[in-house]
Amino acid sequence: MQNKNFTFASRTLLVASCLAMLLGGCSILKNEERASLKIVNWNAQTFFDANNDGIEYSNFQKSKKWDEAAYKGRLKKLCDTIKFLDGDVVILEEIENEGILHDISNALAGESWNPKKVYRYGCFSKKKNSAIGCAVISRYELCDLKIHSLDVRVENSRAPSMRPLIEVDLFATKKLRDEKKSRVLKIFVNHWKSKSGGEEESKIWRRWQEALLAQKISEAQSQSPLPAIICAGDFNQDISEFDFSDASAGESIVLEKRGSEKRRDFSNAPNIEFARFDSQEKILVYSPWLDFSGEEGSYFFRDEWERIDHFFTCGQIALKEFSPQTSGAWAYDDGRPKSFQIYSLSGYSDHLPIVCTVEF
Repeated sequence: MQNKNFTFASRTLLVASCLAMLLGGCSILKNEERASLKIVNWNAQTFFDANNDGIEYSNFQKSKKWDEAAYKGRLKKLCDTIKFLDGDVVILEEIENEGILHDISNALAGESWNPKKVYRYGCFSKKKNSAIGCAVISRYELCDLKIHSLDVRVENSRAPSMRPLIEVDLFATKKLRDEKKSRVLKIFVNHWKSKSGGEEESKIWRRWQEALLAQKISEAQSQSPLPAIICAGDFNQDISEFDFSDASAGESIVLEKRGSEKRRDFSNAPNIEFARFDSQEKILVYSPWLDFSGEEGSYFFRDEWERIDHFFTCGQIALKEFSPQTSGAWAYDDGRPKSFQIYSLSGYSDHLPIVCTVEF
């Protein structure tokens, strides 16, 4: 397909939102060989601040209960959850603006006596005039933020508003005498088109977003050395709706630990493939959902679990642990998420957080 048929529009930026308490300094790795990080992803469900800017969803604009006190109450619940989950990196969808990141990070910094627990770094992006975007907060340095947007003009219907893809590098660094050794993790943050308007009608636009992600992964994999890559977010697509890879029976990644091999519960063998629209190339990635032994998902809809929030990994990375977080104040006793209700100001989100640990 020629470039005239579609456009992958990208902008390269500095990290857009260095948080208010940015202090510098390096996190210490556990050893010289690799970095280990705990990563949280959560769709926070229409998380607006108290200001009415005219872009909020109508139920927030019309609500007589949504005010500064209500926002602070919901912010506290979000921060309490982040603190409990204790991720080194927290990826959030459906955040209104970067000011909320400052509020989250400052609130968490005020409750932490340990400087290594403070989220010093962050970035945020959303499409102009849209209500919500995606965000990352991190205890590790974030650099080289890129925002990738789609402009599709070849389909029979007009393209809907689609959220941009965030690409950002995380540097996990250890000082050794006068040298500085770094491990770099490339993070892609996604929030794909929902199924509103019809599952089949919306599928084509998720395919375009998949193609954009595949292209950017391919570009990253052309680098030397091969990078560690994780893709996270709300893909609005169950794991069963992705294309399974023929390579899923391939060899597992086995990491060395203290001189001996240790088997992983998660195979890390590529089991999903992303398709590009501009070439025949297939991008192979690993999803832990296909190795997850539980029955739960990340979203509960029409009395059924759906697995629409994802981590996908590829390159020089191994996923060690993964699960949806079904136990906590944000979930009912049976594991279902407590969705936020503006009429009562109760609940948290209609999605569960998902958590993984990676080594790279």
